[in-house]
Amino acid sequence: MVYLIIFIALAAVAGPLLSALPSKRQRQIARWRDVARGAGYQVRLREPSDIPPRLQRISGNSLVCYAARRYHSKAKSLTQGLVTPENSSLWVRTVVGWQSREDDLLPDWLESISPAIEVVALSPQEALVYWTERGDEGDLEQVLQVLDRLRS
Repeated sequence: MVYLIIFIALAAVAGPLLSALPSKRQRQIARWRDVARGAGYQVRLREPSDIPPRLQRISGNSLVCYAARRYHSKAKSLTQGLVTPENSSLWVRTVVGWQSREDDLLPDWLESISPAIEVVALSPQEALVYWTERGDEGDLEQVLQVLDRLRS
């Protein structure tokens, strides 16, 4: 009987402590964010705010922004279109596929990126990738590759 009371007391103390430990998924997300920050990218916990109403995202999942400052010595010319200070580009994965805010031509590589990536934005100052942080290490690599492609 005494052992049972001791066990219940220990369980009452250890239960809340164990529930405060991060789950496997939370540790994976923290590791991905550390990898991105270590590679020189910014991780922002915010949703895209400048999506026009006509471009409905494919999912309602919350997104996390991974950002890269653009190199100022070069203007990025995508295979279709030139990004200048007067314009910026926004591509959103919708139910019908990728669409642009200004009906710009889509870069060829956009169709082949991970489904976890839902919004790609490019301005003269920075490149932004909004994604669900779901998937595996390959999806994180694709996010970083897209940022590298857009920043240079």
